[in-house]
Amino acid sequence: MVKAAGKSSIGATNSPDEIGSFSTRFSLPSFLKQVKRLTDHQSEALQKTGFGNLLSIPNQRLNKSLLDELMRRWDTNKQAFVLPRGEISLNLMDIALILRLRVVGPPVSLVNSIPFGDLERDYGAVIWKRKITVTSLESKLNSFGDLCSDEFVITFLMYTFGTFLFPNANGTVDSRLLSYIQDVDNIRRFSWGEAVLKDVCNWLDQRKMKSVKYVGGCLLFLQIWSFEHIDIARPALLGSSVSFPRVFKWDKSKLHSKQQIMSQFKSLHNDQVTQELQLTSWESEIDIIKELLEAQSNEKEHSEVENSCVNSPIVIDCESEVDTIKELLEAHSNGKEHSEAENSCVNSPIVIVCDFGATPQMMSPIIIEVKSVSKIIHKKPKLIRSASQNDANTIITIGEEKDLRRRVKMLEEKIMELQKENVELMGENDELRKDNKLLRLSSDNLVFRLEKLLLDEDHC
Repeated sequence: MVKAAGKSSIGATNSPDEIGSFSTRFSLPSFLKQVKRLTDHQSEALQKTGFGNLLSIPNQRLNKSLLDELMRRWDTNKQAFVLPRGEISLNLMDIALILRLRVVGPPVSLVNSIPFGDLERDYGAVIWKRKITVTSLESKLNSFGDLCSDEFVITFLMYTFGTFLFPNANGTVDSRLLSYIQDVDNIRRFSWGEAVLKDVCNWLDQRKMKSVKYVGGCLLFLQIWSFEHIDIARPALLGSSVSFPRVFKWDKSKLHSKQQIMSQFKSLHNDQVTQELQLTSWESEIDIIKELLEAQSNEKEHSEVENSCVNSPIVIDCESEVDTIKELLEAHSNGKEHSEAENSCVNSPIVIVCDFGATPQMMSPIIIEVKSVSKIIHKKPKLIRSASQNDANTIITIGEEKDLRRRVKMLEEKIMELQKENVELMGENDELRKDNKLLRLSSDNLVFRLEKLLLDEDHC
């Protein structure tokens, strides 16, 4: 923690660090104080949750001049830091390399739909204010002594969230986090690193847009990220044999004046910025890094498939245009060679939407998607329009020719079946009209007779 001139360092969890142009309740010293009190048994239990590596983080002081200048350069629209010679953003690989937190898995989402549980009530939260004070967590943690239990693990992690990973502006922790850690055996399966990254970005947004005085989030991650990516105010490397996660690599940050930091940023050169961190061979074998690389590879492949044809689909409306569909299939068969010649990226796909009218038995529209063929487009120009999101609920993608014809046959049968139902409904409608006419006649006749009876009685 940075020391103010003429003042003692701040050790209390809820006392903000007032140095610099922003304040924060991020408190690595408070977290490390509790780490030092852990027994071997308690440390082993925490190791199993996926947060065990945090227990070995060396003490660091925040370089608030550096952090403040970074915050000034944050662009909320680009979600990146704007430097004199380009932009650079935070990413999942950064969080995985720096803190060794998992970034693949079910997300940690604090939505209002999470039920308010007894565990939240036990920790002092109420349904209209789902917050737990860090002070109460600290007191509860101190009461365990050497005891190691699930409750201890949960309390320690909530304290870690409030002081280190997700600190906020008012010294509290969101009690909805309890729903993700109440089953201690499944804590590590969630994407905690992704949650930390999003929280940091959220605080950067608030600082930029609202000029908030108190800045939360894991500021140590942001500082180490700066050391890794930008050659400004870097401390010395520790030279330890343990260099992963990368937060272990760096010595304590030295103090720099705001003017020094601003000047260094203004004169920043390209060779002082590392856009993407390069993995060492050893890091590439770490489980959380391997699963992230695999996820990125799968996402890239999926994106390439989606972008293989970049044009928007063309939609052809049809009620009984089965002949048009047949022509499309013939053209599709004849155009295989043409599409291969264009690297399998032909023109916009044609989507045929068959909506059979708003009958009482109306079904969802059926969509058949095929690769576009220009001669069909020109032949049926009046049927062409742009695709919309409401075009269908059921999508059938054309594959082999035999399968195409089978699907068309099914479509013909469905059209015939619906047309038959439509004829039957029209017949029923005619019958209802006749019945209605008869009822109307009967009603008129009844009224006439009643009026006649009333008139006869008056004469009598």
